[in-house]
Amino acid sequence: SLVCDYQDSGQAVSLHGSTAAVINTRPHALRRILTNLTDNALKFGGSAELTVQSTASGIQLQVLDNGPGIPEAELEQVLQPFYRVESSRNRDTGGTGLGLAIAQQLSQALGGSLTLDNRAKGGLCATVVLPGNG
Repeated sequence: SLVCDYQDSGQAVSLHGSTAAVINTRPHALRRILTNLTDNALKFGGSAELTVQSTASGIQLQVLDNGPGIPEAELEQVLQPFYRVESSRNRDTGGTGLGLAIAQQLSQALGGSLTLDNRAKGGLCATVVLPGNG
């Protein structure tokens, strides 16, 4: 439904993969995580690709973009509150530096994790792994 909402508003967001896995989660928290990651992908990469797949321990959700990525040395730092790669105080270009921190904190609150990696051909891959039911 999140992808459809973005598509209905004319945003370049796509969904790939599926899973029959059932997880016990807080839907509003999960939506906030994916919204924060998708908004960043759209802002810095112009489009977002969401992928979903089952893993041995639950599900893996990824948000991929084709933006500039994040310098390797800053991949962990950007998950800290108020840290921004772009140093401008202009909200149109920099934001507040809270989106990724909130996404990480909510992922952990759901028993999962959030990791960021640069893609080999450019862009960023944000991976959320959430535990399954059993």
